[in-house]
Amino acid sequence: MSDKKYQVFISSTFKDLSDERRKALDILLMANCIPAGMEAFVATDNEQFEVIKKVIDLCDYYILIIGKMYGTVNPATKVSYTEMEYDYAKSKDIPVLVFVIDDSVVLPDGKQEKDKIKIERLDNFRKKAMTNRLVSTWKTSDELIGAIAISIMRAKNEINRPGWQRATDYDEASLRREIMELQKTNKNLLKDLTNAESTIASFAEQPNVAFEECEIDIETWYPSNSGSGIGFKTVQVSHTINVGLPKLFSIIATEMMDVKISEIHIENTIESSNLFSRSFHIRDKQLVKRVLNQLKALKLVTSSWDEKKSVLLWGLTDKGRKVRDDMILIRNPSK
Repeated sequence: MSDKKYQVFISSTFKDLSDERRKALDILLMANCIPAGMEAFVATDNEQFEVIKKVIDLCDYYILIIGKMYGTVNPATKVSYTEMEYDYAKSKDIPVLVFVIDDSVVLPDGKQEKDKIKIERLDNFRKKAMTNRLVSTWKTSDELIGAIAISIMRAKNEINRPGWQRATDYDEASLRREIMELQKTNKNLLKDLTNAESTIASFAEQPNVAFEECEIDIETWYPSNSGSGIGFKTVQVSHTINVGLPKLFSIIATEMMDVKISEIHIENTIESSNLFSRSFHIRDKQLVKRVLNQLKALKLVTSSWDEKKSVLLWGLTDKGRKVRDDMILIRNPSK
């Protein structure tokens, strides 16, 4: 059986439900829980409410008891501090257990609202709170305490929460080893990140290469002025364009997503890219080899011989994959 204890925050209006709150504290202690009732520190201003929020943050479960009083209203939000506590617990995804007094119960004047505005706000608060999965109604203090006992045990069994455990219940040697392993892992991750950033930075310093000596043939069509009618003929025009190594790497690396590809495949990939507005092919057949050798020197790609296909295949190194992924995440500053 686990020695873990669960901290439970009790929220309600204070004066009219003081007896119910005291009994709730007792039943939570019997259920091996740590009550956080804030009995001596009921929120009456924003500064105190900030302190209460920090206590709620540390709790595993949140109990809301609703009677027939709406409670002190925050002058800025026009919402009671009890409802503000509830809304905050919900925003932090803390499991909420709601206990609402039955409408048929008649209470003394000092324990039920007379103000029409507060009555309306209380009714709206009740409706909102009763949409929770774990909600119960009660008529007497005994019914309330019984419902709390059942609900908290059910919540502990069905909703996993961190809880609290004595530090002496842990093996100190194991914790030290775990911390050392985490520190080692963190150090390696930082090293990998630094290497990737360094490679990307070196790309920015690379001069434009690759297509400086590459003739790209572009096929265009235009009307012929000779003969009768309008005819067309194909004209090949040679252009030279400069493309930076980072751009070429991003094209090649995307194609090498999880596979190794041949040099011909890489050449076709470059030719089918959007480097130019029209189709082209590379005249310099040594160009792809030079580009791959540069990327290999940067330890971004690696090669291996495929015996079955009798072809040299190229793929990304671990460093190449990291650089590719980091380049994909970089946003275009012009956008």
